[in-house]
Amino acid sequence: MVLKKDIDLGIKKCYNKSMGLFSYIKGGMSVGETNPRAIELAKEITALEGTIRLDWTRRVYGDGVYSGYQTLRDFYKGKQWSFKKEGGGTMRTYNYCFTVVENMTAFLTNEPPQISCPPRNVIDPVERSLAEGRTKLLDAIHDDNAISLVFQRAVRTGSITGDAFIFGAIPTFKVNEAGEKSFDRIRYWNIEKPEHIQVLWKDENFSEMDGFIKKYRISVESAKRLFKEELKDKKFVVQADYDAENPSSTQTTEVPMITIKEVWLENEYLLMFNNDNKPVHYVKHDWGFVPLQYIPNIHIPGEPKGTSDIEHELDPQQEYNERASDLADIIKQIAQPTYWGKNIDNMTEIRSGQGAVIYSFGDDAELNAMPASGQTMPTEQYLNDRKNDIIALSGLNQVLYPGSQVLQATGRALSVVMQGVNNKVSLRKEWWIRAFKELNKSILFHAETHIPKANLLIGGFYKTDVFISSVLLRSVVDEISKFQAKVQSLTTTQHNVGISNPSEEQKLMKEELQDEILATEIAKQPGLLHQILAERIAQMNQSTGGAVTAAGMGGISGQPPQMQSEEAAAEGGAPPAAGVASPITPKGAIAGMAARKGGVAVAPKK
Repeated sequence: MVLKKDIDLGIKKCYNKSMGLFSYIKGGMSVGETNPRAIELAKEITALEGTIRLDWTRRVYGDGVYSGYQTLRDFYKGKQWSFKKEGGGTMRTYNYCFTVVENMTAFLTNEPPQISCPPRNVIDPVERSLAEGRTKLLDAIHDDNAISLVFQRAVRTGSITGDAFIFGAIPTFKVNEAGEKSFDRIRYWNIEKPEHIQVLWKDENFSEMDGFIKKYRISVESAKRLFKEELKDKKFVVQADYDAENPSSTQTTEVPMITIKEVWLENEYLLMFNNDNKPVHYVKHDWGFVPLQYIPNIHIPGEPKGTSDIEHELDPQQEYNERASDLADIIKQIAQPTYWGKNIDNMTEIRSGQGAVIYSFGDDAELNAMPASGQTMPTEQYLNDRKNDIIALSGLNQVLYPGSQVLQATGRALSVVMQGVNNKVSLRKEWWIRAFKELNKSILFHAETHIPKANLLIGGFYKTDVFISSVLLRSVVDEISKFQAKVQSLTTTQHNVGISNPSEEQKLMKEELQDEILATEIAKQPGLLHQILAERIAQMNQSTGGAVTAAGMGGISGQPPQMQSEEAAAEGGAPPAAGVASPITPKGAIAGMAARKGGVAVAPKK
């Protein structure tokens, strides 16, 4: 046991009822956390060390079936040659893997996720106001954490390695000069290296986690600074250790490093230093959830990991590089002929302009050019086939690669061409929506606990809606048509055509509709005309007790009413009948306003 080991090392321990369990250090030995539960938990983690090490090795270096993180990162960065050609042969790299990753990342993260909090009761104005307040609070916290960058970096990490993690949300605190601790921020981070996370799964379905271990190495001085509060009064000596994941490397570095392990469970947190899993700090936080979101890039059934977007690109990518380099060597051979000769020991050469060379040698000497050989056409065809393999295995389309010629086509035709890409992006979008909903729950939980009066706003209601726009080829006409056919809401339509905040946009639209002149301009858009008429019916029904019908307003359920021509409106013709759209010019609008107020419709002066 750890306690017995500490005693053997000369550490005296005693127990005082008034002070609780404490330790007295003799000779500067490290004691760390003395809480019995902390010691027990450290033992449990130590017992898992072999399993953790094996999982880490498979993920980083591969398991014989799937490539490891290291290989995948190398190919993304362009380090794709496993050998060196003899004789100075060409070794070119055409990095299609980079293009695949960046395209998939851009498709999903071109716009940041749109997050909103729904009201408990949509018809209750108070609940709608509270929901709007929760949304603004959540937006502020996400903005503080740079959600768009976290999202982009996490998606790119997942596309490369197959696994993406977002750590958090957790509350952070600051300490003033007087030693008083106060709440600072709610933070979450993208995990750049997934191998730093070891998930403790509940079962072999790999859908729920008991917790996770976050392992990394930092300098000794950084550890003392970052964990100053955790080390306070612990009598723990912070000292460097070696990298257990890379034992073949040099044991000592220029900057002394230390291994950090953070164990996060649903209700507990344990901080450990060094490879011997020495417990340093223990907290029973009772959150009831694990502060980690795992998003597989492409889910593998029955596996606790995802698949990279370039997993199946490695072989054709490497083959393409080698054959393209061979082709370059063939072209060099054809362009620069080889010579053979005899009795040319005393040969001299004179170089003149434009690379011309004049050789001088004796009467018995010979110098002849070797016949040019080498056919490029078979190699070029083979290269084209390998390029098609790369594109096909990536699941992307030819038009997304540099140098592709895109023929003129309608938006609908291009949408059909890109349908496979849309499907691929949509599958992983669902994983990200789920992850952000869980992340939002954590944020609202901590905000309710630590932000003054936030409990009045949140009240234990953590539900959120998440929208991630991944439409690659948007057809504005199609979206508006769906809205006009009443099969799609205005909010969804605005989302799909690229409006980042539909609720705020709708508020602006309503304000504009109060202006008669602006309203006439908006009336030029048939899709919005029905909405205007519907709102007018609702307003009039409030004053007439429901006497106004859709038919009386021109029948908004059918085809949009016919509008006056600009020429007729400009002449100040008769005002529109009930249900007919307002004249579409400002001059006609003025005449119409006069008529509605009981005046005479006089043609405006030109």
